Amino acid sequence: MRLSEIWRTSTFRLSLLYGVVFAVATIALLGMVYLRSAVYLTHRVDGILNAEAMAQRGVPPAALRRRIDDALTLSGGPTSVFALFTADGRRITGNLQARPRGLRVNGKPIEIGATPGFPVSTRMIARRLPSGEVLVIGRDINQLREMRQIIASALVWSGLLMTLAGLACGTALSLGPLRRLQVLQAAGHEIAAGNLKRRMPSSGHRDELDMFADIVNHMIDEVERLMAEVKASTETLAHDLRTPLTRARAQLHRLQQAGGSDAPDIARVTAEIDEVLERFRAILRISEIEARARNAGFAPTDLGEIVQRAGELYQPLAEEAGVRLKVRTLPYQIIEADPKLLFEAVSNLVDNAIKFTGPGGVVQLRLESAAHGPRIIVQDNGPGVPAEERAAVLQRFYRSERDRLVPGSGLGLSIVAAIARLHRFELELQDAGPGLRVVVDSGNTPTTH
Repeated sequence: MRLSEIWRTSTFRLSLLYGVVFAVATIALLGMVYLRSAVYLTHRVDGILNAEAMAQRGVPPAALRRRIDDALTLSGGPTSVFALFTADGRRITGNLQARPRGLRVNGKPIEIGATPGFPVSTRMIARRLPSGEVLVIGRDINQLREMRQIIASALVWSGLLMTLAGLACGTALSLGPLRRLQVLQAAGHEIAAGNLKRRMPSSGHRDELDMFADIVNHMIDEVERLMAEVKASTETLAHDLRTPLTRARAQLHRLQQAGGSDAPDIARVTAEIDEVLERFRAILRISEIEARARNAGFAPTDLGEIVQRAGELYQPLAEEAGVRLKVRTLPYQIIEADPKLLFEAVSNLVDNAIKFTGPGGVVQLRLESAAHGPRIIVQDNGPGVPAEERAAVLQRFYRSERDRLVPGSGLGLSIVAAIARLHRFELELQDAGPGLRVVVDSGNTPTTH
């Protein structure tokens, strides 16, 4: 695992960013503490120096010299500066040999570093006395400078350590996702190599990588399903079309050998070719449904109206086939859907039910309201579909052996399944005892008026 791979992870970059932001905030806080402390202590020292200078202004010159000597004796070391100079700068008394350059009389206090004349850093002021002499007072500020150095050092080290901590945390936090990403990459290479049974592993943490793996796995499921359908469709298409094409060829050959033709023979050939064309039209319809945009044609749709229209359309066909069609609907069941496709799906279900129920049968078309949304039910009392074949009948061209004699292409339920997938509806085939019950569950809460 290379450092360049760790640097490219968003976890590392976010951790580093948060670490830098935290370090900058901490440095800013310490800097504010430093400034406030240094300014406060400096003003405090300046206040003490000004107070002492003001206290000495009213003392007579002879007494002032004694007070300076006594103060130097009591201090016992070079921690304070007391010095008296003449107006022209000659030293009168005190522990400062010469008035420092830059120290202006009656000016602001200044800091003076250690000099051969005074071995410690001090902050000094110079005040002119009524006698014309100049009084210089100062205090040792080594402690103030040490405090400044300590705070400055804390600023530097805290910023450095926090940056290093951010790098370390970013690296540590990136190792786990990077390892998982490498596992996902390995799985992706296997899938790209053709192993459609392979799936992206999930850690169970439900984080963004697991969400991504779930989406990819869903995509692979759809790809595998479509490829399986294509394979099955190709095999079934070759098998189913061979019979009508063979019959059509044989009839054409017979007509050619006979040297003439009559209307019944031509009608039989035309019927065989029409059957082939009907199957191709159904295949193209399924492809058109599956290829269209997910929300193309979607609009607020009243399921009650669709059920009512389908019932009215197929009522004459049911009567002609000797089947009783019962329709029961609900008003104002509004959902977001493609009304044309839904009408086509309901029509295919009703057409299949009438076709396979037979004379004397009953077909029910119902719209019911459930807790999670409306659902359409098409139920008949015909022979039904065995449980082991209910998944297969949704595949293209599938027809059970007992249905071979019933006209059709075996694509009606495939079209319904494609429309249900487009709308993300649940399509379920259930045993009606006797017969088959097909449930199209919208899973949407309707808007009622």
